[in-house]
Amino acid sequence: MKKKTLITLLTLLIVFSSTVPVLAYRPQDVKSNHWALKYISPLLDKGIMYVYQNGAFKPDQPITRGEFAYSLAKILQLQPAATSKMTDISNHPAKGYISALVKKEIITGYPDNTFRPHRKITRAEIITMLGRTLQLDDEQKKITVNSIYYSDLSKDHWAYNLIAVSTKLGIINGYPNNEFRPDNYVTRAESAKLLAKLASLKTVTGKVVATYPISNFIKIKVNNKVKTIKVADSSLIGRNNRKIGLKEMLVSDNIFVIINPQNEIIYLKAYGLIKKEDVAKKVSNMTDGLLNTDQIIAISNQNWDAVVPSLRQKLTMSLLNQGLTAQEVHTILNKDWDKLEKLGKARLIEAIALNTNISPKLIKAAANKNWDKAKKLAEVTAINGLLNQFMTNSNLFS
Repeated sequence: MKKKTLITLLTLLIVFSSTVPVLAYRPQDVKSNHWALKYISPLLDKGIMYVYQNGAFKPDQPITRGEFAYSLAKILQLQPAATSKMTDISNHPAKGYISALVKKEIITGYPDNTFRPHRKITRAEIITMLGRTLQLDDEQKKITVNSIYYSDLSKDHWAYNLIAVSTKLGIINGYPNNEFRPDNYVTRAESAKLLAKLASLKTVTGKVVATYPISNFIKIKVNNKVKTIKVADSSLIGRNNRKIGLKEMLVSDNIFVIINPQNEIIYLKAYGLIKKEDVAKKVSNMTDGLLNTDQIIAISNQNWDAVVPSLRQKLTMSLLNQGLTAQEVHTILNKDWDKLEKLGKARLIEAIALNTNISPKLIKAAANKNWDKAKKLAEVTAINGLLNQFMTNSNLFS
């Protein structure tokens, strides 16, 4: 009877332990309804983040660069490195993890080779570290995004593209008033959310096998295995230096993708054979968007008529700003090359006259090889010069 009762109790214990979830650790200063508890607890359980000696997590306290570096290295499962070029981390508890991130080029530090581990980390800095972790700043794997607008973030900001891409991928968001506040400090609770989002993403590198633009699927060869993966409707897709659609991918293109927890591609960058569209895009960028890709291709085909009408106003203002006269601009846009040559000669003559003491008439005569007229003009100029000198030095009119 006792044996039977013991067996029953053991059975109930096994069933109970397998059906009741183990409660995740909750720090004493994080309430059960705290918005970040679902991110904080798993990271604490895995040793990726930690509480302080008094048992507090301090969710609203800004996280330091050293603290975040420690957690980032742990989430990437990096082993501590022994050496680093950073000169100010030798006494920091996370020096090995900071060194490991430096070795992986996720951390570059400041120009003076300092990392400043005790300094609070800003939103721009934390997104830069996460972006480098996801290889979003690698030249071949990078997609340039210009469509994200924050009222307080210029496109000239050093972290603009990483912030824009991270926003597009849903890694980070701005504030309700459409500000990003790149210099704001990141709290420990906010950093927990960012680390959890990073951990939920997976990066894959391979080759394109086939694309299915209608169904939004792509086949990728990874380590000699072919995988068919869904491409999210909102996915960022690029090839070489252009944003494109799936149908423009080439078989055997190298490919880099980021996959979300739903096993969908949210970022896809292919790189391979250079096409004329790639070159045209590069040239278009050099014009600061004055000419688009199609217009550059039209110009390369000598099809000027396809370009001038739509750009007439822009070209007019640009040429005027460069110092050309309205008549010269009109002549260029109407391709009156004979007249333009005359206008160009007149501009050159005037420029020489402005920078010398020679009259425009004399320069023009010399330019037209009218040496008799030039000689007479030179004689008149010389006589006038002598007369002026005589009158200046004479006392006849004093």
